[in-house]
Amino acid sequence: MAAESYFARGIPMLPVANVRRAMDFYVDVLDFKFGFNAGSYGGVRRDAIEVHFWTPEAPDKVVPSLCRIEVTEIRKLYSEFRERNIVNSDADIAAKPWGTTEFSVHDPDGNTLTFVEVFGLGS
Repeated sequence: MAAESYFARGIPMLPVANVRRAMDFYVDVLDFKFGFNAGSYGGVRRDAIEVHFWTPEAPDKVVPSLCRIEVTEIRKLYSEFRERNIVNSDADIAAKPWGTTEFSVHDPDGNTLTFVEVFGLGS
């Protein structure tokens, strides 16, 4: 019998006006590591997470997107990002009724990254 297909991971692709600027923010502010930069397409990684960026044909018309990233030790991460003054004031850390604790940040292009910890994991 043939093996079933297995979905190994997903990689969000966020629209940005300038790939280099986006990568610099993710590396310098969010502590991701440089992955690759091919001009209008690039990527960064942190632990098991990759985020890719692409520039549409009309970069001045970028429509921001959303990305959820599951983490552990969310309160520690929150404290680090709070010290850097990058936590969205309208999406501060909070327990959600669906069983997670979450907070969000915006990147320079307005994309929203929501960091999520499932109750019972981490701190």
